[in-house]
Amino acid sequence: MNGSLVADLGLGPEVWLILSLLGCVTLFFKFSRFWSMRNLDLLLLFTLAPGMMWISGNPVDHPWSAYVWLFVGSLLWLIRCLADVGLRRRPLLEPNLNMSGLICLSAGILGLLVVETVSLPVEDGAARNPAEPSGRDDRAPVPPEKTPPAVKSMIKIAPLPTSLKRELPQVIVSRVLASLAQVGLVLALVGIGWRWFERPLTGTAMAACYLLIPYTRMAVVDSGQLIPAALITTAVLFHDRPALAGALIGLAAGWIPACLGLIALWAGFYFGRGMPRFTLVAIAVVAGCAVLGSLIPDLAVWARALGARSVAEAGLLPHFQPRSAASFWVGIDSSYRLPVLIGYLALVIFVAIWPVNKSLGELVALSAALLVASQFWYLDKGGTLVMLYIPLVLAMMFRPTTSTRRAIGFLARRAVSQPT
Repeated sequence: MNGSLVADLGLGPEVWLILSLLGCVTLFFKFSRFWSMRNLDLLLLFTLAPGMMWISGNPVDHPWSAYVWLFVGSLLWLIRCLADVGLRRRPLLEPNLNMSGLICLSAGILGLLVVETVSLPVEDGAARNPAEPSGRDDRAPVPPEKTPPAVKSMIKIAPLPTSLKRELPQVIVSRVLASLAQVGLVLALVGIGWRWFERPLTGTAMAACYLLIPYTRMAVVDSGQLIPAALITTAVLFHDRPALAGALIGLAAGWIPACLGLIALWAGFYFGRGMPRFTLVAIAVVAGCAVLGSLIPDLAVWARALGARSVAEAGLLPHFQPRSAASFWVGIDSSYRLPVLIGYLALVIFVAIWPVNKSLGELVALSAALLVASQFWYLDKGGTLVMLYIPLVLAMMFRPTTSTRRAIGFLARRAVSQPT
């Protein structure tokens, strides 16, 4: 077979979507508790798929109604994430497959995704990804003379396919980063279930569901989404270390502006113990990214080539419009988007101070809520940046009761355990 594996097997996007839905329902749908929240969450996972496929199927003229569909689906998820804060009882719902089966399935799918990431042609990767940034001329190929010598030497010795080594250096580095981010996301989800949910089976189920859903394959080469998603999920895994979590959240916010609101939320999570460390590190990392990007133009060019989004693309700079009609807000006066942005800022302030003593479950749910809410004001491809919050949504869906997992409790026990 010389072409795409899915195309050669006769599996079009619609068939792949049905197979993904069937796989998730078979593995995670609770047939003995039909009216459970888990079953509703599984169906909500696929509400965004028609809008994403609609945009992918119209690469030249993106339907405006597709973005309306995505906004409605995002609104449903925003309500679900905010409502999760009030859900105190979380019954333990095991997957319909045992640990060995989930590990085998996850390892197999992850291997296929990594192979596809490093071998997928550039045009095919952009065509299948609805969140592909507009204005590709802004992301022109990096001139060979601006490629650092260290990158050139690493590419030569790296065990990569010959077809990938023929691509531009930024394409090679971007694919490698996307592959590492995929692996990091899976390991972080497994680690969250193992370390904080105290259920290795739950962590493996989250990883398997993440690998099965169609959005993962749509954005398989989108390092611009996968890298911050991996950083945020890893921050959840190490949330008992405020400085490390601050560095990870700061890097995610510096990579894509949609994550900026998480800094205030996580600072509120650490209120009373660890807040200064987290806040100072996170702000310092974001400021460092901005300063380096402004002082070293070549570094900014490379970051954009690797998938980083700018504040201009997010619509945080006045009088900026994307170069192509690839957004709900294109053609609409910016004054109509301003109230949405103000509402988002109000939401950030609200969740930062409420609840006062947040648990780990509340932190995950509210972080997902802010990332979902950012889709409504994000200017370029807002609504399609699904991979930013899907890992957190899965952690929210599968988590057991975590009301005792609070930052103050963890840090207080650590202080008591240290010798005086």
